[in-house]
Amino acid sequence: MIQLDESQYKMLLNPLNQVDCNTLFVRSVLAGHAGGKVFADSAYDPTSFYVIHAYGMSLLFGDADNEQFNDELWDYFIQKTEPRNMDEWLQAFPRTWETQLEKLVHNNQATLYTRLNFSFDKDAYEHNNSLISLDNYTVVPSSVDMYANIEGSVIPKAFWRDEQQFLQTAISFTVKVDNEPATTAFAAFVHDGKLEIGIETAEKHRGKGLARIACITLINYCLVNGLEPVWSCRLENTASVNLAKKLGFRETMRLPYYHIPV
Repeated sequence: MIQLDESQYKMLLNPLNQVDCNTLFVRSVLAGHAGGKVFADSAYDPTSFYVIHAYGMSLLFGDADNEQFNDELWDYFIQKTEPRNMDEWLQAFPRTWETQLEKLVHNNQATLYTRLNFSFDKDAYEHNNSLISLDNYTVVPSSVDMYANIEGSVIPKAFWRDEQQFLQTAISFTVKVDNEPATTAFAAFVHDGKLEIGIETAEKHRGKGLARIACITLINYCLVNGLEPVWSCRLENTASVNLAKKLGFRETMRLPYYHIPV
């Protein structure tokens, strides 16, 4: 298992197209929108791949029967070769990788969760949200200061290399309460006409429906500009699942999601 240089990332594009789950976070790494690491079994004719986004999400794909790659991957997971510096949330395609990954769970090296993929249903979105007026809220495009100062776990600076790239490539809207940022809905990834939504609400403003308002603003932007809104989250994150349904997203896929702590 070797780490690839950025100039070699293009080798992953065709194999990645064979993966049928949401891979926008991988495309962000390959496109240089976000930091991360890319591993493969070969620098010349690779068939097995492991991509880690700087946020901690990772995808294992390609040939699942590559014995040497699997052995080296296991050493990486258990930190035999070098220490890892952050938790990881791992998905794998095809499902034949599960034989390898179940060992992590059985050895208490990982905890198994479920990752949900959704598709956007425009009719359901309009039915659920047509009576909601945005006039009673202060919603503004997110500024550089907001990018730098928004706190939480799902925040723009965790998904973009720097504020300049964020402002040039991403789209983000913030709901303000008493002139301070309360909720921000932003493009976590933008590729191939698709925009995956990230959302973070300040703790003291949670439970007020502000996340829905911010997301409606971002989704409306997508619809005007020909972008497909995308949503993914953990099944166990009930707040995110419920919000997705209110916004017209329909569950399409469930995947094993392995939390591998440091």
